[in-house]
Amino acid sequence: MKKYILNVWTVCFLTLCLAACNEEDFSSREYYKYVVYLLSKEDYNVYSDVYPFDDGNEVKGYFSIGCGGSLANPEEITVELEADTVLMSKYNRANFDIDTFKFALLLPESRYRIESMRVTIPAGNEDQYVKVPVTVMPDGLSPDSTYFIPLAIKSVSRYEINPEKYNMLFRVSFENRFSELATATYYSMRGNTVNPPDYEVLAGSAISSTKLARPLSKNSVRMFAGTGPVKADFGVDPDLVKPTVDELEKYGIILTVDENDSVSITPYGTIQVEQINGDYWNTYEEARNNMVDDTFTQYFYLRYRYRTLKTPPDTYNNWITVQETLKRLIN
Repeated sequence: MKKYILNVWTVCFLTLCLAACNEEDFSSREYYKYVVYLLSKEDYNVYSDVYPFDDGNEVKGYFSIGCGGSLANPEEITVELEADTVLMSKYNRANFDIDTFKFALLLPESRYRIESMRVTIPAGNEDQYVKVPVTVMPDGLSPDSTYFIPLAIKSVSRYEINPEKYNMLFRVSFENRFSELATATYYSMRGNTVNPPDYEVLAGSAISSTKLARPLSKNSVRMFAGTGPVKADFGVDPDLVKPTVDELEKYGIILTVDENDSVSITPYGTIQVEQINGDYWNTYEEARNNMVDDTFTQYFYLRYRYRTLKTPPDTYNNWITVQETLKRLIN
């Protein structure tokens, strides 16, 4: 009996030893292929970065080149990039069909800089990706255009290229503290038409609208005067919200905020506009939402008169005088 029990224990011990010997070390062995790709998040391999305005200075953003696998790549990889010639057409046709006015544009080569189209992923790179800097001059770019830098992987020194992620549309967006392009920025407007010179509010003079705000520089945005020609659609893809050139010329105004939060109102196109200062009008405010955190709500308080071009070159409609409170809406 004792001999039988001893044999059982011996068999169990040997079985455990064999199991331990056959157990694989998953922490030190690669079970997936190393595959090189361009990181993208959206349909049509779009990857976006946001560039804040900086008083006319160049601003640096990034895209990423990754190397997939369960472990860091053991060898250095050289990735050669080139301009892509496929995705822009697919993106425009799929999203806008024949509406060429809304087509995305190539970012002019004079407005950006990529230091080198040869990128090295170092051996043992634990992040499993490298960031590639793209320097852009955002000032002067159109707030109504979608800008892309199309890129593709031309070759790699080793491993494979992901056939579905070998190319990418790098979208250059920009923003200031009042509005952004990546997500359309809207302000709700409540106000009145008023009669000078006392600017009294008359019965039935209430006006309201939802205004789309586009960033123009570090401290300026563009909106429509009054209720504008079109009601903005809060929540719509910003790529689909594009006023026509005629609408911008006729109704576009620029709000510029100085260091004292005073607002100047100037024409964007053929519209004529004159601001009417006094009391708290033509100012900007960031009002704290509570005393617990640092969140705040943004407001513009505007009073001005405007008139739109009726018949070129110099026949205008009558002046309209308005006072408005604009509150930024959060998506």
